[in-house]
Amino acid sequence: MPAWNPSMPWPSGTPGGTSAPAWGGYVRLWIRAAIAAGTTFYLGAHANDRLDAGNVLGGGGAVGRAALPTLWVDLTCDVLDVDIAGGASSAQGIFSKADARTLSITLADPEGIYDPLNPSGPFAYGGHSRLVPGVPVEAFAEVVNGDDGTWQTHYLFTGTADSWGEDWVPRASQRRAQMVATDATKTWVRYDRPEQAAQGAGETTAQRINRLVTFYGWTGTVEAPASSAVTLQATTLAQSGWELLNRVLDDELGWIAFTPEGHLRWCNRDAWSAITPPVLALGCPDLEDVGDTFHDVLVDASPSNLDLQMKNSVYAAREGGTSQHASSSSSLERYGPYEYQRTDLGLATDTQAATWATMVVQLYAFPAVQLEDVTLRPALDPAAWEVWNPALAIRMVTDLVRVVWAPPGIPEHRVDGLLRVVGVSHRITRSEWSIKWELVAASNLASSGFIFTLGPDANDRLDAGFVLG
Repeated sequence: MPAWNPSMPWPSGTPGGTSAPAWGGYVRLWIRAAIAAGTTFYLGAHANDRLDAGNVLGGGGAVGRAALPTLWVDLTCDVLDVDIAGGASSAQGIFSKADARTLSITLADPEGIYDPLNPSGPFAYGGHSRLVPGVPVEAFAEVVNGDDGTWQTHYLFTGTADSWGEDWVPRASQRRAQMVATDATKTWVRYDRPEQAAQGAGETTAQRINRLVTFYGWTGTVEAPASSAVTLQATTLAQSGWELLNRVLDDELGWIAFTPEGHLRWCNRDAWSAITPPVLALGCPDLEDVGDTFHDVLVDASPSNLDLQMKNSVYAAREGGTSQHASSSSSLERYGPYEYQRTDLGLATDTQAATWATMVVQLYAFPAVQLEDVTLRPALDPAAWEVWNPALAIRMVTDLVRVVWAPPGIPEHRVDGLLRVVGVSHRITRSEWSIKWELVAASNLASSGFIFTLGPDANDRLDAGFVLG
């Protein structure tokens, strides 16, 4: 097959969607909503039966509506702009907490078909709009590989609508509809049940997450690492589901968030120290030592100093346990104290609390210049598919990117970093598709120097508990 190029017709893939020359020609976008299709008349027993017999008029009432078949509607051609955001800001580093992934779109609507007050439009049934909160919504892209014309699908968002709205304007041409949707994080925030009897003492992180998934009856997919050595105290399940998940990952020193596909994904603490080859390298071609493997697609970057995250003296205690202390003498001597304390950890043993404190100091005892965020436009690369595919497939925390950046006109002020993505946002219009990454430095604990730990530690090589770890 000859090499595909952007001037050729789009190859077969998912019907619908849209592309724009400003996106580089290699990517196509879909925004879809799944509305209840309705049942006009059904002969025989049916889930929406309101009569004693089986002949029913279905789909008009609220009861049983969730059981109706769904119809996926492609909204893309009416979309004027799209904002997708998920993950966390970079300022908290290893303590970053992922926010709910959100999708916001503006639709051109001269005929008022997306107006939720329209009782007779194409999205109405039985005099009621089906553009309501709870409607499943998804956004995804297909990227054509420039070498052979095959394509890859990348989900950008999976969730449900929070609201549909349309402001009243005097001219039809000015009508705009807005839709906002959120991923399954909001479902877990709404899980909030009475306190239970204490349960689950000695469970691992994986076992505790599985307990929560079972307790709330969540039926989605869980993506988990191979293992975790962290064990936990019993829980009474006395907080919201999302709070409980994040408390578990606080103890783990890990990460949890919903993926663009809608999967619940968590990483153990080892993810923060694992160094793997970068999935994408971004840099400016006029800088020295930057080869052809770097893609010149960066349009903005914000430098930051790790001083905001510094912690060189950490006290950590589990509930009912003894405070454990870890510190870096060289960092204290040079920078003074940056103290941090936690007294509410749910870890099973004091030894684990000491290890928890040690890891925080290993990661954050010394300041480092890094990039807090970068903005890229894949279309700036002539072979844009080489950027689109890894950029849209990025897995937060575990995937690394290398960024070489210098401020415009000052090439000697160069930052060269191996970074983890902890937040992703997309800004999409017909004239531009930009991606912003929130970043934290990739750290290798083996090169972090010596940490002094007061109390038992996994690296203890002495008879007493005072160790250089």
